Amino acid sequence: MSTSMFFSASAQQMSQYSHFVNNYFAINPAMAGSAPCLDLKLGYRRQWIGIEGSPATAFTNLHGNFGQKGTNFHGIGGLVETDDTGPLSFTSLALAYAYHMKASRNSMFSVGVSAGMHQYRADIGGMILADPSDLAITGPASSFIYPQINFGLWWYREDRFIGFSMRNLVENRIPQSGAGRLRRHYEVMAGKNIQLNDEFQFKPAAQIKYVASSRMSLDVQAMMDYNSKVALGLGFRSEHGLTGLVKIDMFKYVNLSYAYDMTLNKLRLGGRNTHEVTIGIQACPTGEAKYIPCAAYN
Repeated sequence: MSTSMFFSASAQQMSQYSHFVNNYFAINPAMAGSAPCLDLKLGYRRQWIGIEGSPATAFTNLHGNFGQKGTNFHGIGGLVETDDTGPLSFTSLALAYAYHMKASRNSMFSVGVSAGMHQYRADIGGMILADPSDLAITGPASSFIYPQINFGLWWYREDRFIGFSMRNLVENRIPQSGAGRLRRHYEVMAGKNIQLNDEFQFKPAAQIKYVASSRMSLDVQAMMDYNSKVALGLGFRSEHGLTGLVKIDMFKYVNLSYAYDMTLNKLRLGGRNTHEVTIGIQACPTGEAKYIPCAAYN
């Protein structure tokens, strides 16, 4: 595989997550500050186990809110992510800001932006090339850094949410890759919390993703939550397969999430399993929150 093939391919060029409801801040900067507490996520995702050079992603992000005036307030956060796919890997660092304002009597609306840098690395010595004379990889540089800017919108209330994000706004041309270019990623997400009785909540959610010059993809999932302590669910990703989901609140401000992807496309012959683990830690101030809670955290 050559770098020119990788970067010009019409496919997902940024990391994706199976437990996306549990990690929206990594996708949409308008989520910064929407949690009632300072919110920290630590996670690891290993995709297509059994295939050499399969993607492995580690991430951490932190966000919180400040400067509340009435119901309006500010959100701020930071994200760090590494992704390794064998000879190709990247590290991403970004800071995010969002402003939350009251949209109606029981709903909020936020606008957010994040900015940072991406560093891509290519281990040319570790690549097996169909054409060793490929000019795309004959240059001396094996890594490069480019700016990254993301934008997001988020509308929410206590029982539902809708969001839109654009990532990779700056479509950087990749050095030494011919016409290779990093593409914008567009995502629309929505979810709802349905209170069935005093103990159970049903939580369906969906996410539509589109990368320029590629086909649109769909992620859907449904979780059944018991007493805000344990949640079990099932997800589906178009052209990929099914996902088993679990989330456990281990302590008052600590939760553990796990996702197991069952690949149903042709990749199942070489690497069926994908595992994703996320630890969430919150630090909450004393006193009651005065703003409308977001359904993604209920």
